[in-house]
Amino acid sequence: MTDLNGVLKFSLGVDQLLFEMDGQHIQLDQGLSFIQSNSMRHGLLDELAIESMIYLIEELLESVQMKYVQPKTAMTSDDLFKKVLALFFPDQQQIDRVQLESSFNTFVERREYYVSKVADKGFSSLVYFIVLREMMHHWNVVEMKLEQL
Repeated sequence: MTDLNGVLKFSLGVDQLLFEMDGQHIQLDQGLSFIQSNSMRHGLLDELAIESMIYLIEELLESVQMKYVQPKTAMTSDDLFKKVLALFFPDQQQIDRVQLESSFNTFVERREYYVSKVADKGFSSLVYFIVLREMMHHWNVVEMKLEQL
């Protein structure tokens, strides 16, 4: 059986976001630190910060001409993706839209717990997680996988 999903490769870095699909390379020079610094007031990851991040991420993703209609499988080898998997999806190498949305809802409900789990390492993994969710929503990503190098 032929896989009808397009393959989106991505890397979400501190200073830039990189995407590749159908031979098209896209680079956004606003990375995770830009999203974090423009959303979190006084270093707090509260409800307002999450809403601000979602809005900012939506704007960044909508600036990219990505066809929504085609379902996509996203792949990355990012270390932060591994951290997100360990934090929200232990012992998994891939996640689907339903799993991610369920975990995002749990994250919002138990935000303080997750903030305390990553506090000593910074909020990058949580910002990364929010970007993953928005990619699924805005670009019709149905599954995300850890790419083995």
